[in-house]
Order: sequence, then structure tokens, then C-alpha cells
Amino acid sequence: MIVVFFHLLILFTLAFLWFRYSAGDNRLVYWVALLVKLGAGILLGYVYSAHYSDSDTFSFFQDSVELASMAKADWWSYLNYLWFEKDQAFSGENRTLFFVKLVSLFTVFTQDSYWIVSLYFSFFSFVASWWLVSVISWYHPMLRSSAMLAFLFFPSCIFWSSGIIKESVAMAMLCILSGLFVTIWNESKLSAIQVVVIFVTTWVLWSLKYYYAAVFFPVALAALLTRWFVTQRMRASAISAYREFVLLVVLLMVFVFVVTFVHPNFYPQRIFEVVVENYDSFSEKSEPEKMVHFKNLKPAVGSLLRHAPWALLSGLFRPFVWEASNVFSFFVSLENLLLLTLTFFSVRQFRVSLNSPHRLLIFAALLYCAVLCIFLTLSAPNFGTYVRYRVGFLPFFVMLIMYKSIPEQWFNKLFRMN
Repeated sequence: MIVVFFHLLILFTLAFLWFRYSAGDNRLVYWVALLVKLGAGILLGYVYSAHYSDSDTFSFFQDSVELASMAKADWWSYLNYLWFEKDQAFSGENRTLFFVKLVSLFTVFTQDSYWIVSLYFSFFSFVASWWLVSVISWYHPMLRSSAMLAFLFFPSCIFWSSGIIKESVAMAMLCILSGLFVTIWNESKLSAIQVVVIFVTTWVLWSLKYYYAAVFFPVALAALLTRWFVTQRMRASAISAYREFVLLVVLLMVFVFVVTFVHPNFYPQRIFEVVVENYDSFSEKSEPEKMVHFKNLKPAVGSLLRHAPWALLSGLFRPFVWEASNVFSFFVSLENLLLLTLTFFSVRQFRVSLNSPHRLLIFAALLYCAVLCIFLTLSAPNFGTYVRYRVGFLPFFVMLIMYKSIPEQWFNKLFRMN
């Protein structure tokens, strides 16, 4: 109990300091969002402990306890293992080993308490999300309320970015990188500290979820270069939304081609095979009614493009309500129904975006969501799996469709809680 009280005191102190630094006029929203985030991490652990006999979150933690025991016996050996050891002694995969090492840093100081470690991971994920929302609100005030709902309160986005899972750390890194991207977009410069932060967060994100980074960076760089072409080489008023979008797509394809050389799974001769192999693997392990089916999927460009529309639709809006097989998938299906409804209303407003000064940012965000959604759904077609994986793009998508489909005065009433 003393250990628990001590760490709760540390968490409250950190939360209060971050509140004083960043809350501004959103005082009550800050504390409500923080409690929701911490509760989501605890709920994730409870759901897996009560309803599943085997789960990643407890496997990661048990491996971290084993690694933390090394620290208790010999600190030097432990530190040497953290930095230099490359084997797969714990869970058979480099990304998993990296995450287990990260978890062990907290396990060492919490007396092997799963729940306290979960609170720490949820808290730091919240800090990153809150900072991104603050950055978006500062530079693009019209997105303030929809960003708050998407990153701080939308159920799937909160649940699958909390607790002891890779996505909680990966999303924290992605939020930091997104906030820095928005800063570059609006100020065209970065400080030396921000550059260091970019390198560190990129390293962590690549080590945990390299496919998030493999989509984020090509889209971000393509958007920045497109903007430079439009503002420096052309008359912005003379270029149409269509030509701007085409230029963005062309540059994105160039950067995606570059990315294919930075990871073995992305090599040009390998990437299509990896997608199909993953699909076949999930097909063998999943129940037919609990996955997306792609008939005659082959490791070829034409085959993947042919199945891409169905992958996009399924990744965004499935499982449908009638496909729910248990209470958890039923709640997800209700959320998907809400997403489908909001998307329908936002499409009606899309023409307005074509004349917006921020249309290039909107195009970039939509491309990021679409590319990552298609890739994840094709590679991991099991409903339970991609509902978790899609947290890497879902809050961005939710922010866009809420901004275009819900009247601003509704947001103002909702967040009039200061």
C-alpha cells in the first residue's frame, strides 16, 4: 500500500504540473479526460484478465517482471541488456523485446505492480494526446472541439491507446510527431530540442510500429513539399484543388518508394508477399464470420488495388451491427455505425473543403488514414485485431468527420465546462 500511495502521489504531481503548464481555459476538460484515460488503462487490464486466458498485455508484463528481476540482482547486467542485447529471449520478436524492455523500466520501480505500470503508460499517452490537441487548437482553432472529442474522448481511440500495450506508446509517439508536423507547417522552423525529440520519437515509433511511421513520414514530407511547390513555384490562387491533390499523391508515391528500402518487409519484391502471407495466416487462425474476406488475394499490385476499396470500407466501418458476435464487438459495431453516419454527413460538406486554405492538410490527413487503413485491413483482416491496430489513424479520421458533420455550437455547449 505504501508503494501504491507513493506512485499515485507521483502521478498526481506530474498531472498537476502538466495541468498548470498546458490546461489554459480547459481546466475541467483536462481532469475529466485524464480520469477517462487512466480508467481506460485499468479497464483494458480488467477485460483481458476477466475474459481472456491469454493476452498480450499480461504477457508483456510477465516478461518485463522476468527482466526486472535481472535489475534487482545486477544493475549493470540489466542496463547492459537494455542497450546492447538483440536476442529474442522473451517473446520471439524484436519489436516485442523492445517493448518489454520499456515496460521493465517501470516494473523495476513499482514492485512488479501491473496496475501502477498501466497508470503510468496511460498517463504519458494522455500527455502526448493533450499536447497534440493543444497544438491543433492553437494553430487551427476551428478544429479544437473535434480534436478534443477524437483524441481525448472517442471510446476506441482512448481504450486502445491506454495501458500496457504497444499502441499506447506508439500513439504517444505519433501524437508528438503530429504536433511537431503542425508546428513546422505553421512556423516553418524547429528548435534544436524539437529536432532531437523528432529523432527519439521516430526511433521509438519505428521500433514498436514501423508501419505507422512508414505511412506517416511519406505523407508528412509529401504534404510539406507540395506546399513548398505551391507557394514558391506556383501562384497558390491559380492551382486547383484537383491539381494540388494530384501533386500530393505523386510526391507521396515517390516517398513511399523510398520507404520500401528501409525495412525488409517493405522491399519492393517483398512487400506484397508480406501482406498476402499475413492475410493467409489470419485466415487460418480466425473464425470465418469474424474477419474480412478478400477473394483470390494475390501478391500483385493489381490484386491489392482491386481489393483496396473493400479493405477501406471494412477497416473504417466493420464489424457492422449484425456482425457482432459478443458484447465487445457489439459496442464496436455501434461506434462504427456512428462513424458511418458522421462520414455520410461530412461528405456532404466536402466541397466546402476544396476552397479552404487548409485543404492540403485535409488531403494529407485523409490520405494518411486511407493508406494505413487499407494496409492494416489487408494484412490483419481479423475484426478484433484491426480494431486495435487502427487506433494509429482513427482519431485523425474522427477529428475530420466530426469537424465537417457536427455544428460548432454543439461543440461549444459540450465543452462549456470550465
